[in-house]
Amino acid sequence: MSLARFCKPMVLVTEDDTVAVVAQKLRDHRVGCVVVTRGGRPVGVVTDRDVVVRAVAEGCDPNETKVSEIVTYDPFVLLATDGIDTAANRMREHGIRRLPIVNAEGQTIGIVTADDLLMVLGRQLADVCSGIEDSADSLESR
Repeated sequence: MSLARFCKPMVLVTEDDTVAVVAQKLRDHRVGCVVVTRGGRPVGVVTDRDVVVRAVAEGCDPNETKVSEIVTYDPFVLLATDGIDTAANRMREHGIRRLPIVNAEGQTIGIVTADDLLMVLGRQLADVCSGIEDSADSLESR
């Protein structure tokens, strides 16, 4: 199953945006991270935790502090043609929960999160369980 299902509008910011702008976007879009882009290409990710730990806890002024001061640069990315297994493996190998998705030109076109994968895989497991539950009588041979 490809990652194309996760290619939809996402929340983007630039390195010159302020932490206050990021916090507002996180709140307004009800997301846990934003992708930082330069020329449409992902150069980093800022999470709600980054805002708290790297800005608020350090006493930074959110209206003056730039994204470039709290961003995690060089995110691992995936292609839309990659599969869910690739996303899960990359998350596991690198201990990360969010992966921007790019097209062949490297432009940001989506993001997949650990929560997204849990939802998809959970539904698939539920379908399997439903099939087992609704299957033939246990006395019948399989």
